[in-house]
Amino acid sequence: MAWGDMQDSAHAVSDLSWLAPVGTGGGPIYLRIVEALGEARASGLLQPGDRLPPQRDLAQALGVDLTTVTRAFMEARRRNLIEAAPGRGTFVTPGGSDEPVLDLSMNIPPAPLGINLPALIRSGIDGLLKRSSAEALLSYHPGPGSASERAAGSQWIAGEGDRPAVARMAVGSGAQALLAAAVLAHSREGDVILTDMCTYPGLISLTRALGRGLVGVPGDADGMLPDALEMQARHCSARLVYLNPTLHNPTTLVMPQARREDLVTAARRLGLTIVEDDPYSRFLADAPPSLLSLAPDVTIHVATLAKCISPFLRTAFLVAPEVETAERIAAALRGITQMAPPLMTGLAAEWIRSGMAGEIAAAVRVEAVERQRIAASMLPTGAMTQEASLNIWLPLQDVIGAEELVRLARRRGLAISPGGEFAVSGGAANAVRIALGAAASRERLKEGLRSLVSILSESRERVGLVV
Repeated sequence: MAWGDMQDSAHAVSDLSWLAPVGTGGGPIYLRIVEALGEARASGLLQPGDRLPPQRDLAQALGVDLTTVTRAFMEARRRNLIEAAPGRGTFVTPGGSDEPVLDLSMNIPPAPLGINLPALIRSGIDGLLKRSSAEALLSYHPGPGSASERAAGSQWIAGEGDRPAVARMAVGSGAQALLAAAVLAHSREGDVILTDMCTYPGLISLTRALGRGLVGVPGDADGMLPDALEMQARHCSARLVYLNPTLHNPTTLVMPQARREDLVTAARRLGLTIVEDDPYSRFLADAPPSLLSLAPDVTIHVATLAKCISPFLRTAFLVAPEVETAERIAAALRGITQMAPPLMTGLAAEWIRSGMAGEIAAAVRVEAVERQRIAASMLPTGAMTQEASLNIWLPLQDVIGAEELVRLARRRGLAISPGGEFAVSGGAANAVRIALGAAASRERLKEGLRSLVSILSESRERVGLVV
């Protein structure tokens, strides 16, 4: 039956038992109304097409102001729980997988204030099309990228330091493609790759898809332990170790220089190649030296623009230890993606050369700092974070399980990431990652964090902890 037909044949809801949960629990009453509505639809107590009572009747039944119910209905419409039909009433929707949520799960750069990124993209592409040969943009490019694109990547990675040789560079359609090419070029099916006990989920899915094993190496507050790396490397006969030492995803840890140097020493002694994933160092005003700068002879360095400028560019750069390694990675890259999209990589290269990329990244950093400040003022103590990180890592102790918190948050229209998504070698941390960048505005972020804090407060009360 079509949605319009469902509305026409709908019956009015006279049984208000679905409102019973509103009188229990904590948090704003308007959100409790929304949650009760969502629960009733999920359980079948309310059916798609059911006509809800007028807002004034609901307000009277609950003993609340009309404005409270009005606000609840506005939020319920945003979540696609109900739909208003002028002159006919308000109806329960069928819902579906496309229900809008406030995304606190995806680590993407926030929209920077004062910079109209969509307008810059439009004008940038327009200018690129006017200045470039149409044939060049419409034809296939070499696997590792054109010389000019690789030179731009060298400039981006070097910053104020020495630029890597263009022959050691490769350009890919995102960090995932370059990481996959590096793994294929440096390991065989069945080989083991070492990483932190808690690591980037993309690496977990990538190694699984490529038939490689993934083994976690214990660490401490400074990151992976060199002695533990040596023990695991010898036990597993590994040849690759993956590290994300700057604003680690998900824990936000910044590995100090001394630990980096110790790991480099261990890697050289063990004959390991380091894969350094570095999407976030642009956000630190005084980042420790990269593993690439400390050990260019044993490090494959990957830096993406998607995390510090925009996922739209879908452009990342790789530096290999030597030309021969770069050529092997380029061959693997051709087998995966053939080439990076010329329009995106061309625009990225132009923005790097003009300085626009740096300006956007700096503005994103300012917004990330402000969102961290907001989160710090609202979330409970114990959260792991850094000033300009795009996310927060929140250990939950015994207050609530991570999966349960994710489930309850989803019912309130929030998406967050459980610790299990990042776990290697079993033993998922009872923690959640809260990403701060995808919310459309600071106000929307505050709304989401308020809902999350409400769930945590209710959980603390249930286990008898002081809020």
